[in-house]
Amino acid sequence: MRGSKLCLLVTMAGFGVSFLMPARAGCVTDCKYYYDSSVETCRNLYDGPRDADNLRRCIRKAKTEYDDCSQACIS
Repeated sequence: MRGSKLCLLVTMAGFGVSFLMPARAGCVTDCKYYYDSSVETCRNLYDGPRDADNLRRCIRKAKTEYDDCSQACIS
């Protein structure tokens, strides 16, 4: 009896992990999509030589938001 309860518990835990992993992977994928979109927007907004500093700041902000988003997925 005890062995069957342990087996059931391990099986249920395994299913729980398998359901969480795709959600987290999807979350990180969403973060990457938003990051890529943000970088593309930055490049469209700041496309001249005089805009180099603004472009750098914009991409840095997008990277920070991506890192925050990815961390939120893992938490």
